[in-house]
Amino acid sequence: MSNLKIFSDLSHPELAKEICAELQMPLGQANIQIFSNGNPIVEIQECVRGSDVFVIGTQAPPASENFISFCILINALRYASARRITAVIPYLFESRSDKKDRPRIAIVSRLVAQMLETSGINRAIFIDLHAPQIQGFFRLPTDTINGAGLICKFLKQRDLSNYVIVAPDAGEAKKLHPFQELMPQLPLAMLDKRRYAHDEKPTVHKLIGDVGGKVALIIDDEISSGGTIKEAADFFQRLPANERPSEIRVATTHPILSGNAMSTLNQSGIKELIAINTVPVPETKKQATQFEFHLLSPANIIAKTIEIIHT
Repeated sequence: MSNLKIFSDLSHPELAKEICAELQMPLGQANIQIFSNGNPIVEIQECVRGSDVFVIGTQAPPASENFISFCILINALRYASARRITAVIPYLFESRSDKKDRPRIAIVSRLVAQMLETSGINRAIFIDLHAPQIQGFFRLPTDTINGAGLICKFLKQRDLSNYVIVAPDAGEAKKLHPFQELMPQLPLAMLDKRRYAHDEKPTVHKLIGDVGGKVALIIDDEISSGGTIKEAADFFQRLPANERPSEIRVATTHPILSGNAMSTLNQSGIKELIAINTVPVPETKKQATQFEFHLLSPANIIAKTIEIIHT
């Protein structure tokens, strides 16, 4: 593919290499260094003049440092005369800060959009944005890849006759339409979850639907602290014996798994976690699981999206 180049910041180099392998092309050469004072410097080490450039970066610790480096990488490519720059962001920085739900707070995801535009992007690609309105924060074309296809393809390799899809809250229930379209035979249940403060301690009040004796498949767009899953599991345990699920399995697009998330998930008693590799999961966390952990690569679908946009 002529004039196509792929670059990556330091946030998820393994995924960038997988995408390049799918495209059968090398990763672009750039030197990204972080000085002892925390300031990054980026140098593009090959000619990109007139090229169609795709830059891969995701929110991964240290998130703020990686985001600034990502913006500087984009700006360096712009000043190196790249013809078009598309940001490929599997997990958008600050995507949970998408509305002003308290006085005197910032809508940070809108600020992120403005910073990316100022850096010099012409287009952006995401996987499962936390809220659809985030696309409206950008004044340029955006594409959102739906992660449901990857997860459903993996799930369809097993017997799903006793499964029920569980939405952890009303907001997530709205996002489950792709799963219902791909697996229409599965019934749907929903938990009434409420969060009374800006913390990671949700409370489940009731269940809408039937999970008694079934495999409860909780689907959430991201898992950060694991608190939502733990509270859902605890709620199920408080139900009468004949109304409890036989086991709990979880699927998510973004396995943030911050802090003590793995310990929290272990305590919840879930049997399985299926996630998409949108952010890097350290090997130490993978080894700390007491449940089945499947990490699905989005490299193929991202590569196909790049090919479509490039052509």
